[in-house]
Amino acid sequence: MRFAAPGYTRVRMSSSARLAAAIGAVVIIAALDSVAAARLPLSILYVVPVAFAGWTLGSREALGVAALATVARLATDLRWNGVDLVTVWNAAAWTAALVATARTGTWARARRAEVDALEGRVGELVQIEHSFARTDPLTSLSNRRAFVDALQRAEARGRRYGSSLAVVRIDVDRFSRVNEVYSRQEGDQLLRTVATSLSLTTRMGDLASRLERDEFALLLYGCGPADVQRVGQRIVDEIAELGRRYPDAHVTASVGVACFAAPGPDPDEMMRLAGAALHRARQSGGNTVTIEREWTPDQLRELRPVSQRPDAARPN
Repeated sequence: MRFAAPGYTRVRMSSSARLAAAIGAVVIIAALDSVAAARLPLSILYVVPVAFAGWTLGSREALGVAALATVARLATDLRWNGVDLVTVWNAAAWTAALVATARTGTWARARRAEVDALEGRVGELVQIEHSFARTDPLTSLSNRRAFVDALQRAEARGRRYGSSLAVVRIDVDRFSRVNEVYSRQEGDQLLRTVATSLSLTTRMGDLASRLERDEFALLLYGCGPADVQRVGQRIVDEIAELGRRYPDAHVTASVGVACFAAPGPDPDEMMRLAGAALHRARQSGGNTVTIEREWTPDQLRELRPVSQRPDAARPN
């Protein structure tokens, strides 16, 4: 993964511009070498444009630049030293060196492309793993872990800004009967349909999750008991309508809700109170909404054990 420095725009040269730059560099080096070769040999500089061509261009272009550099260097050598065994040896050695430089640059470019592709694939796999770790694979809703994390963040935000919060827990009544009387495939389809219904029921910014098996949950921001009552009743009515497809299972929904005014209890207590409301809804026969009363800060202090209250008497 590569990052550009802030405030700078990355300029990308076209292939033709890079090839022209490499050829231009060879011509400049040849011109300098033809003037200064007797006093200051510049042959080593030919490696730079050849390596640049190998790193940024294809094999054919890089070999072409290497051939041009070899010819330019040989022409300078012939001008200053004439034809002898040393000239021939130098020509052969520099030809091999520049060709090797071109091929090495091309090989390194190919390996860099492979590494970039591998990094991209690893990044994709990390994103997929992260998504699976927080997403229920059957319904594509958030799972329990993601829901609890969101609840913790919402509780912290509520303490800071004084916003209200509601936790809704939903159980599909007699879901096991769908698996027994119809099939597990029908049970899975029912869960997916319920998940779609919950996603459409929630507002943007709220969260719908599947906690386990046939239990779902909603995290509703800025909702009071009256608002949640309407949401809960809508869920009960919609799941009852979905249950008409399974007349022998008598599918309905039990909904338990707990509303909190900041500062609320900790997330575990929020889940427990919503779970207690859900339990009472089940005990009443299902197909109903049970709402835990809205806890004010004073009432929340009364919920704590005496030893944890701020005004509790300390032992002498």
